[in-house]
Amino acid sequence: MFDLTRFEKISRLTLLLAVCMLALLATPAAAQDYLFAVPELEMQVFVQRDASARIVYDITFQNSAGGHVIDIVDIGMPTPDYDIGNMSASVGGVAVTDIRPSELVSQAVEIHLGRFTIPPSGTGILHLEFTIPDLVYQDVTNKELASLQISPTWFEGQFVQGTTDIKIAIHLPEGVNPDDILYQDVPFTEKALFQGRAVALWEFPEARLTGQNRVAVSFSQSVMERVIEQSVFDLAINWFVGNPGVRMAAGILGVLLFSFLFLRFSGGTGWSLWFLLTGGLILLYVSSPGLHMLSFIPLIALIFVNERGLKQRKSKYLPPIVSVEGGGIKRGLTAAEAAALLEMPLNKVLTLILFGLLKKGVVQQVEASPLKLEISEPFRAADGKAAPTTKKEKEQARRQAAQDAGLVLHKYEHPFLEALEENPGKPVPQINFGKAMNAFLETVAARLKGFNLEETRDYYRRIVDRAITEAKSIGDLPEFEKTVDRNLEWILMSDQYPTVFARPSYTYFPHWVRPTASGGGVSLGGGKGSGGASVPSLGDVGAGFAGWAETTMGTLAGAILPGSVKAPGSGGYINLSGVDKVTGDVFKAMASSSGGSGGRSGGGSCACACAGCACACACAGGGR
Repeated sequence: MFDLTRFEKISRLTLLLAVCMLALLATPAAAQDYLFAVPELEMQVFVQRDASARIVYDITFQNSAGGHVIDIVDIGMPTPDYDIGNMSASVGGVAVTDIRPSELVSQAVEIHLGRFTIPPSGTGILHLEFTIPDLVYQDVTNKELASLQISPTWFEGQFVQGTTDIKIAIHLPEGVNPDDILYQDVPFTEKALFQGRAVALWEFPEARLTGQNRVAVSFSQSVMERVIEQSVFDLAINWFVGNPGVRMAAGILGVLLFSFLFLRFSGGTGWSLWFLLTGGLILLYVSSPGLHMLSFIPLIALIFVNERGLKQRKSKYLPPIVSVEGGGIKRGLTAAEAAALLEMPLNKVLTLILFGLLKKGVVQQVEASPLKLEISEPFRAADGKAAPTTKKEKEQARRQAAQDAGLVLHKYEHPFLEALEENPGKPVPQINFGKAMNAFLETVAARLKGFNLEETRDYYRRIVDRAITEAKSIGDLPEFEKTVDRNLEWILMSDQYPTVFARPSYTYFPHWVRPTASGGGVSLGGGKGSGGASVPSLGDVGAGFAGWAETTMGTLAGAILPGSVKAPGSGGYINLSGVDKVTGDVFKAMASSSGGSGGRSGGGSCACACAGCACACACAGGGR
């Protein structure tokens, strides 16, 4: 049972407070000598109608035999809004007047005991009274109730020994019936009516005073002149801010989720932009705990949307095509046309078109990195009076040259040759193939009208799978090379193509750079071969031909400006979700508006929260 008479003598005050600790030495080394017990801690909280509370502490300190004298005691405050002017302290009934803001404990005051220092093996009782405003809140679970939550102070385990008899009493305003008081989480030890006021009582015998001992009540709001309005979200933010470990873990999780989203969205490109955006995200987390908490909602939603989009793999850059059920399969498409039908990234489609021209010898490779091409002599526009001048004449001349060479030059390849012809000596990634790609996509759409698109897609997926399987199954190197030469574009359409070229002691070279019998050839490492005897090396461009092809595809992402590829019916834009849209050139694309691709240590938190209540917690304190 509580001794209410003794509580009356001690005081008639209001809210919480956290008593902070013991001895702290003038030097860190001396701080290690502090060792004491706290046999009893009594805290009374007197709730006022204006939402403030008067708090009365009586704390008994028992210094150890070898402990440093306790000359200063730090007492934690529930909120930063404390006023030393309304504080009074005493030891043994004699006033102690030297109270200052604590130099070593945040949100606390230090009480200098003066001539009442507690010597080794000595005992002393510190009495402290003060008032704190704005401690009573609206209960977020019931708008008709007011709420108060509070915890006494605790001490670092390395300084305090033994257990403590903790007693807490919350005195409610007049008009509250004891039967109407509700507890939160921790049941009352008992309830009482004392001097016309309902009192909620808790007792924790033999408790460890090394952490929070939080209690809370809800009562009718009708007895209050005002309460502090607070939502569940406000409580969550207070808890979040007051738990640095949780906030740090949430920050790491947020960065990981954002990184996952970014890398999945960008296809593993755009590291410079990732660093920039991640830095901004961290700055947001530090400056705004609320936005930090809310950021998980859009992050998770965007991850869901992005993963769903990747699963469907619908870039939708083809013009609208009427698919006829039972219309059959459209056979005879080239690898590039099939890649467009499967809506693979446009940079991969462009690579297949250019590799097809290289394979037929219509163009020649001048440099590998960055890729530079030139039109082979038979297919160039001749100089002189008889030279073709119009687009139609140039196409006729190229077709004739192809016929003479026994080759097939597709209609869609002419615009790409024209783009190369108009930009002599320019690296391929710096040439805008958007107009040519737009014409190519319209050609593909026209060829597919009247056929069953899904059956046609399945047909070409099987061709790609068969090309990969066949190449992997061949052990004889000459036969392997012959097969890869024949199916190169189909092999490159598969995500598994690097595994085809991973053969020990062998490096595949496409025939347009393959060394001749005399030792000539063009190195994938760059430049024209000089006819020397050395075999071209792929060490400069990654893991063989596969590494070079991967690098080439990546660089070609910037060769198709999205603004120049507009499929009819698409609303004037193109969704390039299948392209590596985040590259080192993203800023250039944005600029062009074209799109693109010490002594006293605290033992606990100074903040706490619970569902449906306000919270006031004392900081862990110490002595010197």
